[in-house]
This record gives sequence, structure tokens and C-alpha cells, in this order.
Amino acid sequence: MAPPGGNETIAAIATPFGRGALGVIRLSGSEAAVLAARLLRLPSKDSFEPRKSLLGRAYGETEIDQVVAVFYPGPGSATGEDLVEITCHGSTYILELLMQNLLAFGARAAAPGEFTQRAFLNGKMDLAQAEAVAALIGARTEQAHRSALNQLEGECSRRVRAARQDIIELLVRIEANLDHPEEDIPSLTQAEACSALGRSSQSLARWLGSWDQGRIMREGARVCIVGRPNAGKSSLLNALLGFDRAIVCASPGTTRDTVEEPARLGRLPSVLIDTAGLRERCADEAEREGMSRTERALDGSDIALLVIDGSRPIEPADRAVHERVLAHAGRRPVISVLNKADLACRVAPANGDLRISARSGEGIDRLIEEISRRLSPSGHCAEDETMAISSLRHFECLRDAHAELVQAEEAVRLFPLQWEDKAASHLRRASRCLGEIIGEGAPDEVLRTIFSRFCVGK
Repeated sequence: MAPPGGNETIAAIATPFGRGALGVIRLSGSEAAVLAARLLRLPSKDSFEPRKSLLGRAYGETEIDQVVAVFYPGPGSATGEDLVEITCHGSTYILELLMQNLLAFGARAAAPGEFTQRAFLNGKMDLAQAEAVAALIGARTEQAHRSALNQLEGECSRRVRAARQDIIELLVRIEANLDHPEEDIPSLTQAEACSALGRSSQSLARWLGSWDQGRIMREGARVCIVGRPNAGKSSLLNALLGFDRAIVCASPGTTRDTVEEPARLGRLPSVLIDTAGLRERCADEAEREGMSRTERALDGSDIALLVIDGSRPIEPADRAVHERVLAHAGRRPVISVLNKADLACRVAPANGDLRISARSGEGIDRLIEEISRRLSPSGHCAEDETMAISSLRHFECLRDAHAELVQAEEAVRLFPLQWEDKAASHLRRASRCLGEIIGEGAPDEVLRTIFSRFCVGK
């Protein structure tokens, strides 16, 4: 894949739009130092001492600002090309004026992610590491930050390469059986092939099992608050957030639409979803649509909090709502929350029920702990959270590679006379799937899509 515009020198503002103490402009390409020297009215690009800060003044028609410029010669720079970073005062006007002059001198405005794209194309990082740059910029939690940092440092790539190497070594042995049966090469038996394929597929299966953990780490767990009207769902949302987000009213049916708000529940990044109350009969079309949206929110949630008014006895309608919630939740966890513990309790908590008061805050900390416990990795997925899969693209590549390994193992078992050909074909495809994660053989369209999601200047 060639970068947009070939080998042109590119420039971009690398700091967020708006006023700040400092602003940064980056240039990358063969003319980066030449253009920067012209902006600073230096005799030549040789005025820059590599990797040393140079204090100077930037000029257009007149002086623009006092700046600090650093020149990083290629191929030892972040992009693998000559790279210059110019730091100025963080005025939007100053930054735009500097950019205007650099473009007039011959630079081209960089496309989103083009600096990282050039780093990838010049072999400074693989595709998984390039994606980690965007993940690091977008990290909102400690777990997401550490995961992105590990990926940027190559942990994900090393694991992919190790899995791929196991597949390639097995493929080499199978192809040796096929291509050189007459040579004195130890043949690979069906039992040995099945054993090796089983180990590889199980390893990928364990990694695939971390997908929910990684997705929650990146996007936040979707926590759906459901129950009958006037059970205290909106009050619970406000209590979990620590501020009033939803309107609370004594009249039932106040909430007609879903309300979503990002939150931190302990160390768990989450999205809290307040919903319209569920009941058997709808008062009007608006309430019917509200309940339909509640069910859709349940379908897309990671966990449901079923809020029950604990100040009154359980009624058949409560049981009907409970069954309805369980049906939509499927295998996802549901926590029954007996609200209004500050009032006289009319419901005896069953095993697993939690008593809280959204009004006073009683039991809220325990509820947060229970949510985190229910969403923690299960026994079959003992992955380090920093190695959990958080990229949908990585998940799809691993899923496809795993499917090929499973089919290869089936071929070995089912076709005793032709297993080598069939298994080799599946192994080649599995290797290609893993290679795409780190950018080996990834289609140009995939690369363009990945880098287009970056911010300009990165």
C-alpha cells in the first residue's frame, strides 16, 4: 500500500483544536527539514542538529511566533522519514498561520493517520502496533491504557507471531510428507497432527474467550436498569452516577425513553442505561414504544439490574416482569435489586437479591461490587486483562484462524488417505488470517479503513 500522495512532505497540527499553552505542528518527508528551515529563516536544513531543540522565530510575511523545533532524521525517526516537530504557543490562529505558510512552501496537509501509516509502511511498527496508537489516544480507563500500551510495545504481535509460527512449522512438516515422501524426513503421523492442531486451536480459543472482557474494557459494560414503573430505576441511575441525570417523580411512567450515561463502577468502565418501566398493559402508544426500547436495551446489555420496590409485597405483575427480563437477558447475568430499603421492608430477600436504598445510598457500594464480580472473567478465560482482545478486527481474524484449525483437525480425523492435502489447505488460510492482524497480507482496503479512523496529525 502506497501512502496518499506518495513521497510528498506532509504537515499537520498535532495538538487538539482550541486554545492551550502549547501547540505542535509535525512535518514528515524528504523536505521536512528544508521547509522548517525556511519557516525559521535558517541558512539551510544543516542548521538543525539532529534530536536537539532549536529555539528560533517563525516567519511568514512577518514574524509569527517564537518556536522550538526538533529535527529527527530518517530512518531513525518515528515515521522512518525526516521528521520535524515545531512547538509554538497554543493559539489556534498561530497554528493555522504556521500551517498556511508550510503549505505555501510546498508541504501537503496530512490525511488522518498518515504519520502512523508511514511508520507502518516504513517498517517502524506492524499493523497491530499502529492500531494501538489510536487505542492509546482513545483510552478512558486504566485497563484500556495498559492494554493499548502493551499492544504498542508489541505484546499482541509477539503472541500472534508465536501462534503463526506453530502453524507454519506444522504446515512445513505436512508439506514435506506431500512433496518429498522418498526423502529421509521423519513423517508426521495423523495422531501427531491432531495433537498439534488441538493445542493450537485451544490456545486461540482461550484468547477468543477474552473478547467480552476486552470489549468492556474498551467500550464499557452496558448495565441495563429495568423494572416496573415507579420501582426507583431513575433514582438508582442517579445514585450510581453520583449526580442527578434522570428526572425522578413520584408519578409512575415518568421515563418514556432510554437514558444512557457513561460511568465508572469501581474500576469497571460502564454505560448505565435507564429504561421505561415494564408492565403487562400499556396506557398509550408512547408507553408501548418505551417498553419496546427497554427490551432492545436489554438485548444489547452485558448485565441487567432488575429493580423491585421492596416497600410493598411481591405481586403477580412483579413475577411477570421478572420472567420477561430473564427471557431477554438470556445467559447474561441479572441482579435483583430490592430498592427503598429506607422504608418498611415488605419483601424478604431471596438468595442473590440485594437490598439498597437509591435515596439514602444504602447498599450502593455492595451493588457496584456485585456488578464487577458478575462481569469479571469466568474460569474458562484466564487471560491477563491487558492481553484481552479489544479490537473487532483482531477478533474476526482470530475467529477465522481458529475455524480453519478446527476444520484442519476434522480433516485429519475424517480423511485418513487425503488428510495432508486438506489439512495443509486449512493451515495456509489460518496463517493468512493471523498475518492480517500484524499487517502481513492485509488488503489495502483494510489498511485505508484503519488509518482513516485516526486523528489528523497522528
